[in-house]
Amino acid sequence: MKCWSSQFSHIAYEYKRGYGQPINSPMAVVIQEMIGCQSAGVMFTCDPITGDERFLEITGNYGLGESVVSASSEPDSIKLSVNIESNSLSTRRHITGIKSKVIGQKKTLIKLLENGGTVEEEVSDRSSCCVSDRDLLRLGDIGLRIHKHYGNARDIEWGLLGGQIFMLQSRPVTNLDNSYTDYEIMHELDTPHQTEFEIYSRAHWGQMFPGASSWIVLQWFWSNKSLFLRQGISHGSVSAEDYNPFVETMGVQYNQVMYNLTNGEMDFFADYPESKRAQQMVLGMFGHHIDDEDVLKCFLVKRGERASPSLVAKLRTFYFMINALLFGPKNLLKTKSLFMDEKKYDLVTILRQFSNSKAIYNEILNNYHIISNTAFENHGPVSMGSALKNAILKATLQGAMKDNADLDADLNEMISSCNDVISAEVPNSLRDIAKSIKDKQTFSQLSDEEALRLLYKGTDESSLKFKQFLERHGHRGYRELDPMYKPWKGNPIPCIKTIKTMLSGSEKQLEAKVGKSVDQLIEELKTPLTPIKRLLLKKLILPYTQRGVGYREISKYFMIWLNNKLREGFWYLAEQMVREGLIPSAQSFFYLTVAEVEALCNGDRDPLILARVRHRKRLYPKMDKYKFDEFIKGPEMKPRNFEDRIIPPNLGSGMVQMKGTPVSNGSIKARVCISEDITEADNIQPGDILITYSTDIGWSPYFPLLSGIITEIGGTISHGAVIAREFGIPCLIAVEGACSAFKTGDICVLDTQSSTITKVQ
Repeated sequence: MKCWSSQFSHIAYEYKRGYGQPINSPMAVVIQEMIGCQSAGVMFTCDPITGDERFLEITGNYGLGESVVSASSEPDSIKLSVNIESNSLSTRRHITGIKSKVIGQKKTLIKLLENGGTVEEEVSDRSSCCVSDRDLLRLGDIGLRIHKHYGNARDIEWGLLGGQIFMLQSRPVTNLDNSYTDYEIMHELDTPHQTEFEIYSRAHWGQMFPGASSWIVLQWFWSNKSLFLRQGISHGSVSAEDYNPFVETMGVQYNQVMYNLTNGEMDFFADYPESKRAQQMVLGMFGHHIDDEDVLKCFLVKRGERASPSLVAKLRTFYFMINALLFGPKNLLKTKSLFMDEKKYDLVTILRQFSNSKAIYNEILNNYHIISNTAFENHGPVSMGSALKNAILKATLQGAMKDNADLDADLNEMISSCNDVISAEVPNSLRDIAKSIKDKQTFSQLSDEEALRLLYKGTDESSLKFKQFLERHGHRGYRELDPMYKPWKGNPIPCIKTIKTMLSGSEKQLEAKVGKSVDQLIEELKTPLTPIKRLLLKKLILPYTQRGVGYREISKYFMIWLNNKLREGFWYLAEQMVREGLIPSAQSFFYLTVAEVEALCNGDRDPLILARVRHRKRLYPKMDKYKFDEFIKGPEMKPRNFEDRIIPPNLGSGMVQMKGTPVSNGSIKARVCISEDITEADNIQPGDILITYSTDIGWSPYFPLLSGIITEIGGTISHGAVIAREFGIPCLIAVEGACSAFKTGDICVLDTQSSTITKVQ
């Protein structure tokens, strides 16, 4: 009963939860006769780091194998060479010899007592290998037979007594199945290249999707985008001649959204720089004219390949433009009122009627089409209408003057000076809240959390205005199109920080900024205009254009509101999946692909899915920091701050460097935490490099927090090494004296390629 109940221990529970496995799983208790081994250890029928089956690795020590598995003593490590005639296991494999032999320190052994129990003793013969060459070859031969029987690489516990070999346990080498490389994870969602030389840009998309995006949003958003384009063809906003369903306008590299300038569904820029329409598109997308020769050459090639639109296509596009100008805002306000005021659409309320993740997922799919259709059918025409109004305004200003240096400045001033833009309410509302706080000095000195509680629980004017602000703008926030990030209503701390910053300034800074009136803008124009054009601008064109800007912001506000309903649905599904034990945390949901979510909801508890999630979580912060040039040219599109490997610096004054044996590959620069034993593990912070004497099963709950591991003793197949490989954490063993050479808080570079850990600050 004690053995069976061990599956509910904290360590076993966390391991199952981390891989989405049932907690109360079937379990058999195997009773074996205890062997008082003279030597024992562990054997991998492949290289435990790379999975190379041309080698077989054995580690062992005198006495019982517990000292090897628990890494309480540094074992002997032997590598055997294997002759492989083919990849087929039906072909006979055999050991060709001993490739290498490293004699460990073997300070202690664990011995079986005659009356039961075990005792730890010092090893007298440390300089010799604990297993003879003849027995090593016999062990290797048996290992190959077991490998062939199961059909995969095996992790085998063995014992040796009186010349007889005992096979105690065999299991698959688990870390090989989930050992994706960092390269594979960082590029798994990349858009395939159509040519050997492609040009991408982060322009425009870098504002909507800053940094790296979550796995779930990349797939959901792309289907939205494709749907929008198909709808655009059907009602004329997109020319069928411009659309190519086999290539992507947008691309993904390192989970960052980009614009594909080489192969696009719509060749917006093909006529640049000759076409005024293309010039407008370029200025709107990049903010400046393009002079890069490779990009211009790309546009020239596109122009030669592009077919001229038919008369029917031109008429359909003209009809869409007129419809967008005349009816876009009206349709937007009607739909917005229907969803936000009349229906009070709430996806979570709909989902609450379902009791399991599969049903919830299916209902999200059903509502997704409603959300996407509504968002894009309104945002597209209104944005098009606003762009057309801007073009009319520019044409009016431009007139007969081809070279007008003041044109862009005048145009930007007119468009930006809009008083009825809903996005401008945000800073003004925050200023209003700051002004209404009575004791400004006390509020500024509170912590962000204390200030938030004060506004939440208060009943004064500032609290009322803050609650009204969250009710109206709470669905907005940082990275508002990525559902992994909580909006202001879910995380109001950024708003609190802004209010406190406003309070730290002068009283004048708390005054709401008001845009210039139409009369002021006309009066301050630098572009020379005839009296008739000035009158047209004042009475018709400028107010019409500014209203277009306002409607465009309303459409974006409504689109983000709808997207937030989808975000709430995703989080509701994620929490249900946690309750069902499918994922370890709600945050893990956003590191899943759509196919993986569907598989888990349908009952496929594949542990490899969550192994990938853990790997993605580890690499996401790295990809999120990548910065790209304005134009990224392929085939290999690397960010300008790309580091394939963090190389240890040359040793300078005050720097410390130590060498060890790599057992899990990678490089990382991070804070060090020294924990000589598990009683000091509470000092570990997320992202730390752990330096300790050795690890055993008790350290397992801390491994998800770590970015690297250093142990003073242990073998290549000790517990710490195996878990490090399973978690994809770089690890060095046999770094003797590391616990005293470094101290907690040091910033170090762990690099397994050079087998070093180096203190850099």
